[in-house]
Amino acid sequence: MYWRKAGKGVAAFLLGLALMTALYLAAGLVLGSIPVNSSYAQATQGVEIWVTDNGVHTDLVLPVKTAYMDWRDKLHLQDYAGADSTFTHVGFGWGDRQFYMETPEWTDLTFTTAITSLFLPTRTAMHVEYIARPLRQNKYQQPVIISEQQYEELVQYILKTFQQQPNGEFLLIAGSGYHSRDNFYEANGKFHLFKTCNSWVNGGLKAMGHKAAFWAPFSFLVMRQVR
Repeated sequence: MYWRKAGKGVAAFLLGLALMTALYLAAGLVLGSIPVNSSYAQATQGVEIWVTDNGVHTDLVLPVKTAYMDWRDKLHLQDYAGADSTFTHVGFGWGDRQFYMETPEWTDLTFTTAITSLFLPTRTAMHVEYIARPLRQNKYQQPVIISEQQYEELVQYILKTFQQQPNGEFLLIAGSGYHSRDNFYEANGKFHLFKTCNSWVNGGLKAMGHKAAFWAPFSFLVMRQVR
């Protein structure tokens, strides 16, 4: 009798999970197809940024230095043993702190980390990586030309995502990077099903007036806006 009830409980849980997953996927596809700033026309001159995709997660990649911003003033090279002043770009990603820091590869993913990041609002981190040379366009790396004003708006969006000390310094999470060219920093905001790493990148597109999706929980919905 006990095992029969337990079996029914597990079956009900799995059915509920499947239904919730289907609804989430459907909502993402529908809302991801609703355009924001649909009349946007890409600039022909200005600052070139990139949006990158690893198949699951998207990042914003910006020049290390422009007339408006030198990221080395905030992301100090002494914290990146494998980077130097010749590196041309810096990549930014936002996401669940535990998932980010404990899952450099999908094989490192644990059941507890997955469930926590999916179903509970969790602490977040900014992942920053210095990139040695300009990127090349392909289906996973798309360039976007934006005006100087749009670039300033995007920079402000990124800056506001970092937790900062009173003196403006970012809160570095010491010893947390995957390799010698990247680091993690404490971030603002909570990660949950409706605010994901990809919706953060999509929010950056919105913030600077670029074409974006109404909601973009999946990476391909973001990339669709910049291709």
